Amino acid sequence: MECMAKMEISTNVACRVQCDFCPQESHIEQYSTNNNLENISYGQPAQMSFDTFKKCLSTIPKSVIISFAGYTEPWLNPDCSKMIVYAYEKGHQIEVFTTLVGMKLIDLELIKYVKFNVFHLHLPDAMNIAKIAVNSAYINVLKKCLRDIPNVTGMLMVNLHPKIKKILNIDILPDEMNNRAGNLKNLKPNAKQFGPLSCNRSTKLDLVDVVDDNVLLPNGDVSLCHNDYGLQNIIGNLLELNYDSLFTNEKYQKFHKKLKSQDGNLICRFCSESIPESELTNRQNKKLNMKNMPDSKVTNQLIKLYEDCLFRFPDMDGFNYLYDKLINHELSIFDVKQMIEKSSEYDSVHPIKLNY
Repeated sequence: MECMAKMEISTNVACRVQCDFCPQESHIEQYSTNNNLENISYGQPAQMSFDTFKKCLSTIPKSVIISFAGYTEPWLNPDCSKMIVYAYEKGHQIEVFTTLVGMKLIDLELIKYVKFNVFHLHLPDAMNIAKIAVNSAYINVLKKCLRDIPNVTGMLMVNLHPKIKKILNIDILPDEMNNRAGNLKNLKPNAKQFGPLSCNRSTKLDLVDVVDDNVLLPNGDVSLCHNDYGLQNIIGNLLELNYDSLFTNEKYQKFHKKLKSQDGNLICRFCSESIPESELTNRQNKKLNMKNMPDSKVTNQLIKLYEDCLFRFPDMDGFNYLYDKLINHELSIFDVKQMIEKSSEYDSVHPIKLNY
């Protein structure tokens, strides 16, 4: 599995689902300020037009994954399904993260032939942390989604809503709430990190030091990442720049300089995905050492297995142990795959499948 850059699509601003772990107020306020808008509200969100989406997508290489997530529920934009189909037919891999709020049965008819990399549901909970109305319309959409879309996965923040538990006939452990790099004031902030940093989210597999998991906003602006709800780091606009220019222009270079400083003012210093730059350098050196192992075929198979199954580059201890087992024919690559799939780490990075 080759690591790919990702562009998350915020199809609208002012998500009415209003999950407790999603700092919408600061996001709406800053987007309104940036664009001189006065009328954005939960009942009247700012929408990305289909034309804007097409123009922005035309600048994005097909190797970049298009993820319908960002800072909002994608289907609060009525053109969401049309955008998904368009991006898929243009050759992009597609991910979806949704509460299903705003989705209609016809939307599932439109997207059911799309081969999604990920189709992940945020499910209703018993405490209404996510404002999802569990009515007959929602239940009908959920049931059709589970019938029509393969390999649907799910999550929630507290206990599963009893009506949904009956439909799924399973229980799901709640996810741990993320403080969004300090943007959620009701959660304890992460300790501030000093010194040069890198983004673990962007560098897990290919180990290239660039923040290329970004978010496209309705006006074509691209924000740094999905934790930047306050839009402190707008790195360009795809109606004005091409994709590659996002990472070479003055705005990105200014951000990068702060990231590599001792104490530049950035949300990254409070983000759980930030790692010391030295950690990335260590991984790059380990990768070089692994590539120089005597049996390159076994090396490449093992690295690919880690990346495909655990979404990360191998740790040196685990790699050396399994490499020795493989070259001494004590284990086959199939045996190693089974071992990894039975591990607690595998379970932690693969959400539970919901399909009947």
